[in-house]
Amino acid sequence: MTENDRMQCKLLAFLLEYPDTSWSADLADLDEIVDEVADEQGKELLRRFLTYAGSTPPVRLQEVYTQAFDLDPATSLHLTYHLMGDSEDRGKALAQLLWIYHREGFDAAIGELPDYLPLMLEFLAVCPEPEDAALLWSCLGSVATLARRLEQKKHCYAGLMGLAANILQPYAAALSDKKCKEV
Repeated sequence: MTENDRMQCKLLAFLLEYPDTSWSADLADLDEIVDEVADEQGKELLRRFLTYAGSTPPVRLQEVYTQAFDLDPATSLHLTYHLMGDSEDRGKALAQLLWIYHREGFDAAIGELPDYLPLMLEFLAVCPEPEDAALLWSCLGSVATLARRLEQKKHCYAGLMGLAANILQPYAAALSDKKCKEV
């Protein structure tokens, strides 16, 4: 993963978190970081979202976020749900993701499931090439579907999700190609 992709993963990890009071206070600090993004299209998407978030009342941001990501299972940020629903297999996958984080020395956030997209993006920002992480990349492959669903709704988070999908897709595809060649 390139340094630029890692930086964008870190930004997206923050921007896709629940917009609480501290989140809103930290938005102003992101302008300089966004200026460092090498990809002009990504930079524009990030700036557009920062402008929207900065001009929207915090309570409204929280409503929009909750409606999209907490109340609508089709756009949940818990990615194993999209692959496995609520099943025993999902529980095993969550345990495997925790093991991947632990093995790579990543301290996963307490109180969040390991398949939470912002957490996964933060992990990739610090550990861009984890070993034996096919499950991680399978989960991240569902980000493109989330982006399409949000785009269909003309949702304010669609651009961020589309950017995440564009960053992650080449890496997920490379893993898939590698696995096909091994078979």
